[in-house]
Amino acid sequence: MNKKIAYISGGVLTTGAIVTGVLLLRRRNKRKRGLLPPGGSDTRPANILTTNNNTLPANFQNWNGGTGYLATVPRGIRNNNPGNLIYTNIKWNGKLPKAQNKDRRFEMFIAPVYGVRAMIKDLKNDIEKGKNTVPALIEEYAPKFENNTAAYINTVCKDLKVSKTARLLPTKNTLRLLVLSISRVENGGNYISNDLFDRAYLMI
Repeated sequence: MNKKIAYISGGVLTTGAIVTGVLLLRRRNKRKRGLLPPGGSDTRPANILTTNNNTLPANFQNWNGGTGYLATVPRGIRNNNPGNLIYTNIKWNGKLPKAQNKDRRFEMFIAPVYGVRAMIKDLKNDIEKGKNTVPALIEEYAPKFENNTAAYINTVCKDLKVSKTARLLPTKNTLRLLVLSISRVENGGNYISNDLFDRAYLMI
């Protein structure tokens, strides 16, 4: 009887450890971005916070150069966050504080140039840490449990004109191609001009 209880307890502990491990892995993978729906861009309404009466800072600049919140454009564009970086405690330059962030899940930036800058820095840091192939970058950026990661990788490889085994260097040109490709997948269109990228790159 005692032996049977021991076996049952051991099984419960093992199952609990596996479940905990999976949850931690998913939490780590979600640090950058969330679910990419069919079609490639997230045009669903954001989860609006009501604690701040949806008030944006006076110096907020939207993707069109205005000051209003563009509620009907893709999520990454209305948040000035074309890489759909998940909200974290990272102190990105130009990041809106949580009290002014209209999106419960993703970062918001005060202007498009800061969101592009954060995307460049994130990719540059990952490459320098050893995630220096397209699959290594994208498997963390868009994990398989919530994305068509294989299609995402194929698109980025095609845009960069590289194989899946090609080693990437964090040069300005490679980062430009990555940012343009990833933002197209994330938002379903071309939103980042070369001028915007160049201005953001000067800030990293």
